[in-house]
Amino acid sequence: MNIDEIKTVWKKDMNALESRIKINETKIKELEFNKATTTFDKFLKISLFGKNMALVYALISLLLIIKLWQTPVIAIIVGIGLLSMIFSYFQHSSLKKLDLTNFSLLALQKEISKFRKHTAETAIYDFTIIFIWMTTLGIGIYQLISKNNIIDSFKTGIVLSTAILFWFVFAYFGGKKIYKNIDIELKSSEYELNSLKMYQEY
Repeated sequence: MNIDEIKTVWKKDMNALESRIKINETKIKELEFNKATTTFDKFLKISLFGKNMALVYALISLLLIIKLWQTPVIAIIVGIGLLSMIFSYFQHSSLKKLDLTNFSLLALQKEISKFRKHTAETAIYDFTIIFIWMTTLGIGIYQLISKNNIIDSFKTGIVLSTAILFWFVFAYFGGKKIYKNIDIELKSSEYELNSLKMYQEY
């Protein structure tokens, strides 16, 4: 084998190697893009579920108000919880179901950034609204099931207050964990997408 043949074989091998590298790079970019898309879609669905549940909670308060119509003061208190849930629903009205299959890298980046900022800004309101709704619901339920017997009413109040307290603690710490995961994972997705963008530009 002469030098020219060796050069031809070497060039052929180098071209094949370069082609495999490009294919692998393309696959890695696709995997990173799909991972970011899946992560965003998961958290968006959780948030949309929470948004729609606000209407369910509002309906529960409305049904309780109807039951308590003969006690206007308590009905008004429960109504505050109802209004807080309606406010929560409209507060998240910007959240929409998205078809991410045809999203470009830049479009996905923008949506993830917008969603992460929205979640961070509304988190404190979400916790406050949950607290208000649980408290007003507890007052309404206590009024509905309490009896004339002072001792029985006191026992009912203690049990109900304890149940609501545990419920709120669970919701608070569970919610905080979800919000933290959203922030961490979406920041990671933004970083990965930004790296892909820089690579494409390069």
